[in-house]
Amino acid sequence: MLKNTIAAFIVPAAAALTLLGCGATSEDIAQVKPSNLQPAKLFAQLPDSCPTPDAFDIAPDGSLTLSCVNYANKQPGMLLSLSATGEVSEIGLVPAGKRPARPMGIAYAPDGSLFVADNAGKHQGRLIRLTFNQQGKIATSEVVAQGMTSPNGVRYHNGFVYLTQLQLPKAKTKHLTSGVYRFKETDRNINVASDGTSKHLIYSTQTKNPDRQFGIDGLVFDKAGALYVGNLGDAVIHKLTLDANGVVVDDRIYAQLPNSVGPDGINIDAEGNLYLAGFLQNEIYKIDTNQKVTLLAKYPDNNGANGEIDQPADLIVYQGKLVVSNFDLMKGKGIVNSGHGKPYTVSYIEL
Repeated sequence: MLKNTIAAFIVPAAAALTLLGCGATSEDIAQVKPSNLQPAKLFAQLPDSCPTPDAFDIAPDGSLTLSCVNYANKQPGMLLSLSATGEVSEIGLVPAGKRPARPMGIAYAPDGSLFVADNAGKHQGRLIRLTFNQQGKIATSEVVAQGMTSPNGVRYHNGFVYLTQLQLPKAKTKHLTSGVYRFKETDRNINVASDGTSKHLIYSTQTKNPDRQFGIDGLVFDKAGALYVGNLGDAVIHKLTLDANGVVVDDRIYAQLPNSVGPDGINIDAEGNLYLAGFLQNEIYKIDTNQKVTLLAKYPDNNGANGEIDQPADLIVYQGKLVVSNFDLMKGKGIVNSGHGKPYTVSYIEL
């Protein structure tokens, strides 16, 4: 049984801290004392077909699409549609490969097709492309790439699909290696070995934190084409500059957060401010264009019934709100969440 819901916290703007050459450290952030405010509210309560919601994208009709990876209760992987006012409908089950599909990151292409990271298990992960019929239901499914162990975040940018892989289990490196892949939107049936040798792997890094051996998770592009990626284990946000061929020509640390954060999904607003889902401690962070880091919300363990942040996996800037999916499943060392249970929810914070 989860604890009773408790009022959340928000750090006022005056308590914001700046990282990387501007004086503050990750330890400084950890010492910030939040004031007793509650910024998050309930955006939608989800049906039983979505016990573990994950990632968002905005559909061509302006609604939100939500992936339901559904590790909890072994439900089949599902896509949901959420209206601007929180009404929920089912788009459909994601077509399975050799194993049931486990949809995580999603990204729409300009033609209305949807690219989905299917985290189906060791060496069974896929990047797939879905199309839809006139009723908005899934019509076709094609495999872009396959053979991965942990495909996670997905972004579409200028005719290419970018995919993060949390770990490359066959890479012969001292620490856990993770990376970012780049595929043409027209690529199909590419076999990807998780050893770091694929020509589609444009970036990789090693996670130093021995207590959290997970790597690159969330990613997002800014208007200038810079790619931001977050290492979940080391709580580092990298800013990558790519040339016209997708080659990383510059890699710099954009922000360093405490290892206790576990940054998962990353999103960006029209002004270039980043927003991070702090998966481990029920936190939401903002990083402005001056690299100033603000802790927007921090919740204790809760059941999310009133819209509290409950193990946030992803977030998206949507119609003046920051909409947040509550994964509410993982528990263990360093994780505030103590268990999984109803209600299954999506929260929002007014921006």
